[in-house]
Amino acid sequence: MKSPRVLPVFNIANFKDYCDCMDFDSNFYIRKFSDHVKENLFIEKPHAHDFYLMLLVTKGAGKHYIDFKEYEVHPGAMFVLAPGLVHRWNMSKDIDGYILFFTKKYFMLDFKHDNLSRFPFFKKHSSVPYIRLTKKHTKEVYKFYELMNKEYHTRDLDYHEMIRMYLNTILIRLSRKLLGQKSAAYAYNYEIVQLNTFEELIETYFIEHKPIGFYSDAMNLSTKQLSHICKKLVAKVPSELLMDRIILEAKRLIIYTDLSINQISIKLNYSDSSYFVRLFKKMCNQTPEQFRSFKSKTQTKNLIRTL
Repeated sequence: MKSPRVLPVFNIANFKDYCDCMDFDSNFYIRKFSDHVKENLFIEKPHAHDFYLMLLVTKGAGKHYIDFKEYEVHPGAMFVLAPGLVHRWNMSKDIDGYILFFTKKYFMLDFKHDNLSRFPFFKKHSSVPYIRLTKKHTKEVYKFYELMNKEYHTRDLDYHEMIRMYLNTILIRLSRKLLGQKSAAYAYNYEIVQLNTFEELIETYFIEHKPIGFYSDAMNLSTKQLSHICKKLVAKVPSELLMDRIILEAKRLIIYTDLSINQISIKLNYSDSSYFVRLFKKMCNQTPEQFRSFKSKTQTKNLIRTL
């Protein structure tokens, strides 16, 4: 029997063309984008990854599809992706820039716990994976990529510490560019910490646990307190955030696997497939089968070259 198609999830050690997969270096990867694309032909389908990705485009054009949203690829396009996002590309042959990967473990060696979640591109409830940079900002960010690449090649004393310093500087500068005068609104406070904790719990348990009480109990909060935090910060109640994650996973399974709708329903812990179909239709205004058919027709119109 033919095995069902599944969505690949890559880690940095899969990219053996450059990092040599040393124990420590399997947590970091940097490469000119043109070389990366040419030498990693095995990743030619939509996929996810368990690391953070940062891409600066300096040449070329195309489209970048991130969890069913479409973004323009052009010089000055900056893409910053958190682990777990599913993406694919449609790029011109002259594409170039710089790409790097890093793990949370790698970054946290020099910075406080959960520091990454304060950046706007890594917030699960409102992540912004795309930033349009001016020529000035593109040159500025490019210089930091060059510095990191040099450190990685020369491997002088404490080169990883230097890389993390440059990496953190880029993230801060990009946050300033993205948020502008709104930076103060993203202060790292108690409520943001709680929201981040809730979303991490959702990521871990959204299939196994549907009642919100499970999450509030795990956080030592009442459901009312948790609801207040969610409504204040993202204008949604906890059940909406949980359902958003369930529906996103359902869409991924519908499009990127060969599982039947009944199998997907069971995989998402819904024993009644008809209930799952009604739920999906309520949230998406179409049935799972209609969603699969529409997306399949759309994809066949384009020859996709994926990262």
